[in-house]
Amino acid sequence: MVTTITSALLSASISAHAASERLFAAGSLRDAFVQLTAAYKEKTGVQFDPLFGPSGKLREQIQRGDVPALFASASIEHTDVLARAGILRESVVLARNRLCVLAAPGVVLDGRRLLDSLLDPAVRVGTSTPGADPSGDYTWTFFRNADRAVPGAFATLDAKALKLTGRDVDPQQPDSPYATILLKDRAADVFITYCTNAAAAAGRESELTWVRIPDSLNVGAVYGIGAAMSASAGAAGFVQFALGEQGRAILADFGFDGP
Repeated sequence: MVTTITSALLSASISAHAASERLFAAGSLRDAFVQLTAAYKEKTGVQFDPLFGPSGKLREQIQRGDVPALFASASIEHTDVLARAGILRESVVLARNRLCVLAAPGVVLDGRRLLDSLLDPAVRVGTSTPGADPSGDYTWTFFRNADRAVPGAFATLDAKALKLTGRDVDPQQPDSPYATILLKDRAADVFITYCTNAAAAAGRESELTWVRIPDSLNVGAVYGIGAAMSASAGAAGFVQFALGEQGRAILADFGFDGP
């Protein structure tokens, strides 16, 4: 009898240990989080089943009742909202990012004259979708900054911007859409995205080039992370791991600035 009970408890423990914890995270965190979650699993045995997508849409999914153990957003505003609603136990700054411009072959970008290039009627500007994806929200803030430097720039950029990504959560979306947009489909000539995304895309496709938007016009992206009130101790511990020395080193390796 004792042996039977012990075996049953051991089996239950192994099953619980093997079960994956759910994690929602911004698409721009995909590469870094693959390594982060692997490192955390090696350290603790806790495994995550991630879903990557536009943070605004992921936040809406959570508000509709689909609550993962962890949520990492490209805008801390989304984790703040969920923390205030009592869905997340905290909302803390995970990392920071900036905006860059990724260019298709044949498009020459000069950081000193970048705004002139973006305003050129012949240059098609791709963006993510504001409202659904913080990348789009940050981009429209950049457009407003541009308007202060060049009156009328906001109206021009707002009208010509092609919202090509970030509309919905798509589990089948490839790791990086930029090769398809700028190389295969040639749906845009340039794409405004996070600098981490631009560097990663150019690293995968040598034909792509990128430049950072000048600091006077750029926008700082502040990422947030929080564990759900219902998260297990093992899943919740990932937050402190990501903010700790090893987690920050991994994020820095992928181009993210510290919190």
